[in-house]
Amino acid sequence: MGYLEEMAKYHKSAKQKEFGADFLVKEDIDQYEFWDEIEIGKESELPMKFEVKAEDLVAYAEGVPDDNPIFYDEAYARKCGHDGIVAHPMFGTQVGFFLMRKGHGSWIRTPGARNPGQIIEYYDPIKVGDILTMKIKGHDKWIKRGKYYMRYMTETFDQHGNLKIRYYVTLILPRTREDVLKFLKGEHALQA
Repeated sequence: MGYLEEMAKYHKSAKQKEFGADFLVKEDIDQYEFWDEIEIGKESELPMKFEVKAEDLVAYAEGVPDDNPIFYDEAYARKCGHDGIVAHPMFGTQVGFFLMRKGHGSWIRTPGARNPGQIIEYYDPIKVGDILTMKIKGHDKWIKRGKYYMRYMTETFDQHGNLKIRYYVTLILPRTREDVLKFLKGEHALQA
């Protein structure tokens, strides 16, 4: 059994089953954004929406895994003062992967990308019934120790325009489309 087949055993929600997790498909390379193409200051509102369902929150918490009942048990969450189950603090990352599929912001799926860290600011809990949208902005990019870094600011909003999460996402990316093709062939391509 291959890696993707093994991972599929853990896909429980409809969104997880529909999500393409193989980022190494050579034919998809034109859908990705590369370090040398990132425009600092460019803003976009992503066209897709993410409607939060209870199954999404539970499946994510199970996959982490986190056994805090506030993520699974509605009665327990209500006893703690919430309207229902609560989204795991890192659930917003799943939303980002789901929404950033092609074009501006698709660097999150670029083969060979590495994550040296993020800054995450939470403003309002994600709840069942929220319909989430995301705005992204090229924030910074630099070269350090021969690696190509980029930082984007992403903001996630609900259907009422309430800011839920602000991320400053930093990734080390292959510099060019050609570097990604080298990575797909197993060649080292991340040096300056």
